[in-house]
Amino acid sequence: MSNQEVTYSTLRFLQSPSESPSRSRSDSTQSPRKAVDKEFSVPWNFIAVTLGIFCLLLLTTVIVLVIKIFQCVQEKHHQQEILKNFSKVYDIMKNDYYLKEQVWINKSLEYDSLKNKTLHLESNHENKCHKKIEIYSEFLQNKGLICEGHWSCYGVKCYHFTKKQEKWEGCKKTCQDNGLSLLKINDEDEQAFLKQQACKNNYWIGLSYDECERKWKWVDSDTSSAIHLPIMMSPARGHCVFLSATREVAIECNNSYNCICEKRL
Repeated sequence: MSNQEVTYSTLRFLQSPSESPSRSRSDSTQSPRKAVDKEFSVPWNFIAVTLGIFCLLLLTTVIVLVIKIFQCVQEKHHQQEILKNFSKVYDIMKNDYYLKEQVWINKSLEYDSLKNKTLHLESNHENKCHKKIEIYSEFLQNKGLICEGHWSCYGVKCYHFTKKQEKWEGCKKTCQDNGLSLLKINDEDEQAFLKQQACKNNYWIGLSYDECERKWKWVDSDTSSAIHLPIMMSPARGHCVFLSATREVAIECNNSYNCICEKRL
């Protein structure tokens, strides 16, 4: 019985002559298909690696984009902060300018007010000065003293410019006889005023050179409030000084010039 099974199995796998060509043809037709399948088949591990690399590149790209977006947002926020700071600085400067403008307007108004008050005071002072000059001139005229010259006032002093020409000592005596004193210049503003009044004449002033003390002295010997003229720094070419519209000159005291007498109000 066992022998029959072996024989059966052997016969089962044997090919008959009529079937061999067809089977061979079928085998020949199937072999190229299997070759093609083998040729185009790709290992799964290669596909997994490729997908992994693609995912990694995609993830890297996403991370870079996120970083760029975050940097852009930060930069935009920083620019907005800078603009806010500039806006605050501009507002502060604008307010400061407005305050300074208001201060300037107030100062301008104060200046105008002070200017008007000063002009009013100067006008009152000039009127008082002219009244005092008129009274004093009338007094001198009644006394028969000098009255032929003209008077001018500056500050707290009035000046009499004589028409009569005398020597320096004569001018000094004439001023004293009329309750006046020969001119002493206290500052540069007064000096400029007197030069304007001098016109084309020369006038003796109360400055002379003391040979004993070897220095220049004013008539009252007080040098604390008197101007220090440039001529006082040079060697004495003369002993007395006269004033003109352009200069002060030291010359011999025996020359004859007009006089400038002064009187404090």
